[in-house]
Parts: sequence; structure tokens; C-alpha cells
Amino acid sequence: MSQRIRALSALVGAVLLATALPVAASAQPFSGPMGVTGRWAIDLPRSKFNVALTGPPPLSGELDVTIDDGKALAWTLVEVDEAGVAALQFAHAVLDGPPTQAVVNLNLVKISVQRVGQSAVTVTTHGEKDVRHQSMKVTRTDPDTLLVEQDIDGRPGPPDQTLILTRVK
Repeated sequence: MSQRIRALSALVGAVLLATALPVAASAQPFSGPMGVTGRWAIDLPRSKFNVALTGPPPLSGELDVTIDDGKALAWTLVEVDEAGVAALQFAHAVLDGPPTQAVVNLNLVKISVQRVGQSAVTVTTHGEKDVRHQSMKVTRTDPDTLLVEQDIDGRPGPPDQTLILTRVK
């Protein structure tokens, strides 16, 4: 699969993970669900894609968060690209736990999800030793909106991409 599809899938997966998990922004741990269970769609006009790093944006994308209990997050991400090919991501991770396996486009990857606020998480995709790690911060900005800020290139600075997901009602 193309690098763009993998990066976008990883981003969406991170967004799912980040939005469905409560986060800790202070020394006191946060608990309880984030309120992100359900279906979310990528708002393409409001999202900012980095074509140089990931290729063209998808035609559509949908995230289905099935577990958001304050202890773990589980989701499925499906994207359709310009060729009509679906990119798939499946993950189930314990919040603030060790890296665990997830599936991105039929490839096994290691991810971890760390709480960074009551309504935010950081999802990290762990590569082999000496390979850059991708990460994304997912924040529920209001009951029906998720903000995903993705670092694709592993370099300090502003997010490489910013995705907005809205709740499907």
C-alpha cells in the first residue's frame, strides 16, 4: 500500500485512540470515559493534509469507536482513497499501558496510548530501533468534534497534519 495510505491510516487510528480515551493533564490521573463511543467522519474541508508526506487526502474516512470505558479504547478506521481502495485499521489499547499490537492495512504495528488531559490522548506508533516514531494527539474539543494533530516526520515543530472528525448522528 502507498505511504500516504499507511500514514493516513496511522493518523486516523491515532485520532480514534486519542478521542476515545480519557487523558491526564496534571499529576492527578484522569478517569472515566471520554464520551467518544460511536461513529466519526473526517471533515475533509476543515482538515489540513500534508500531501508531501502522505500523498493526496482520502475521499472519505470513518472511525467507529467501540470501547471507551476510561481503561481502554478500541476502534476501527476505514478510509477510501482516490482509487477507491479502503484503508483499514483495528486497535484495542489499554490507556497508559505498554505498547500493544494493532493492525494497519493488514500490517501488525505496535502502538501505545497515553493520557494527556481529561479529553485528550497521545497515540504513538512504535517502530523498530532507530526508526522514527509517529505520534498524534487526539482531543475531543466538544461533544461532537475530535481534533487530531499528527506528527508524521518525527521532527520537532507544529503538527504535520491536522484532522477534524465530526460525530455521525
